[in-house]
Amino acid sequence: MEVEARMSREAWVRATNASDLVHGEVISLRTTVLGQISEIRELQAADRRRQTVISELLRIDHRRSTETSKMRTALQG
Repeated sequence: MEVEARMSREAWVRATNASDLVHGEVISLRTTVLGQISEIRELQAADRRRQTVISELLRIDHRRSTETSKMRTALQG
């Protein structure tokens, strides 16, 4: 009976240690994921700003192209 009790205690210690190790890994992964989520949000915001700039540049380019075309027509006519 004494041997069984000792083996049971040792098994309990191993299980507790394994559980603590897994818990630490889960916390570490959670921290990593939260950091990545934050970085993704920052990248999404930067991408939205970039898209806004591109749209504005395209609008300006279209306006300039239209004006240039009108000037050519006027000069040819």
